[in-house]
Amino acid sequence: MKRLSLAPLILLAASASTLLTAGCADTGGGGKMTENDFETKIAAAIAFDPALLKTGDRVVYFVKRSDVNQTQTYTWTTVGEEPGAVWIENKVPFDPRPMIVKTKIERGGNVLEQWIGEPGGIPGQTYPNPRQGSGPKPVRDSEAAKADSKEAPDRIVVGGHSYDCTRVTTNLVYPDGRKSTMINWFSKEVPFAASKALGGLVKRQFGRLTMELVAGDRNGKSELVIPPPQK
Repeated sequence: MKRLSLAPLILLAASASTLLTAGCADTGGGGKMTENDFETKIAAAIAFDPALLKTGDRVVYFVKRSDVNQTQTYTWTTVGEEPGAVWIENKVPFDPRPMIVKTKIERGGNVLEQWIGEPGGIPGQTYPNPRQGSGPKPVRDSEAAKADSKEAPDRIVVGGHSYDCTRVTTNLVYPDGRKSTMINWFSKEVPFAASKALGGLVKRQFGRLTMELVAGDRNGKSELVIPPPQK
């Protein structure tokens, strides 16, 4: 079974290892990530198989929290292919403007490079970065949780479009004893497939958050240009 890549989310000026961690970690100021932050990090990350990606693949999602009247937009786009690797841009909410995490990933799932910047701006490289050590160790990490998943066929309507899906219900038990349930609906119509059998994410429910597909197509374009290497 091929390794799935958990798409990175941006955490202020965090190190590359923090960006790739979907967990609950100590912040630079010594505080801990809140439950809301943790829910958002997990709910707004997608798992995908890099071996299935093609240039132009794009998915856009709205993430909504039931206790807050706010909608955030997350986008993943495959913007280039190289021998054995792909470039992915993950556009995420940030104050005052969205940011893009641009990552070069091997088809097997290993991260080779990562850059961060505003759309149309000049990005900074976050990985590899020899000046920084490893990121903070996750206190609660979805990958460290014990998972019990069940699959069932389902048909749902999202954004006015009907999808034939596989519904995956996963119960997670974390090392700190907490529990949570995540429900994902996958369709073969959607890019950024978790696997050939499942397809891409259409909808997710996790805690107080709902993530729904807004667009899934092959028309994605790059919004962040990496500067040429300095001589």
